[in-house]
Amino acid sequence: MSKILRKNETGFGLLIETDAGYIGSDLNKDIINESFSFKENEPILINCILQKWGVKNKNGRIYPKDVLVTQVNEYQKKVDYNQSVSESNHPESSNISLGNLSHLIKKMWWGTGNDQNVLYGQLQLIISPGYMKYGVCSMIGDQILTYLLPPYNIRLGISSRGVGTLKEIKGENVVQGDFELICFDLVSTPSTPGAYLFPNKENFNFSENIEDKKDSLINESNIKIINALNKFLL
Repeated sequence: MSKILRKNETGFGLLIETDAGYIGSDLNKDIINESFSFKENEPILINCILQKWGVKNKNGRIYPKDVLVTQVNEYQKKVDYNQSVSESNHPESSNISLGNLSHLIKKMWWGTGNDQNVLYGQLQLIISPGYMKYGVCSMIGDQILTYLLPPYNIRLGISSRGVGTLKEIKGENVVQGDFELICFDLVSTPSTPGAYLFPNKENFNFSENIEDKKDSLINESNIKIINALNKFLL
């Protein structure tokens, strides 16, 4: 197992980053609108921001463009072969546990213009048939979706996990070319303000107050499945 590099530490080890970005209305127009209708055999898809190059994160680390872009291109092969599985929380290991899988990455793309250093993505929650039909949680992905739905409406973030070397260059901790991207985990409290998933039925305007948009998360399909779960538990 690789040593976990904490904030301001250098050398070779496991790099766990809780920095991500935010979910804007432009990310959810075509995908999120139909993702929470709970139709059998249809995937639950959520758009998100996965990583950024060229900016210092809360751990004081910088991922150079060439390092991150190279690894994203390598990770795309896992996406293509449906091997891009990830976990919930912060497993402090370079291995991915099959017993803790919550989602997989389905798409990745880079932003343009002012967002060209932002890696956007689309993830698919791993949901059991029992949850889709009856609202019964039996898998990690079921729990994640329950957290996202009313009445909880919990906001979740993205955490990248990889191994590589950190080197201090001109007072900055810079990730080196031996970096290997492992996965993108879901976390409860990202270190970057606004680094959350917003599984909205409606488009989410980040300039508006979150509380003012709470009601937009509730739709007829969500209410039906929550009511079914409540009846089952009574």
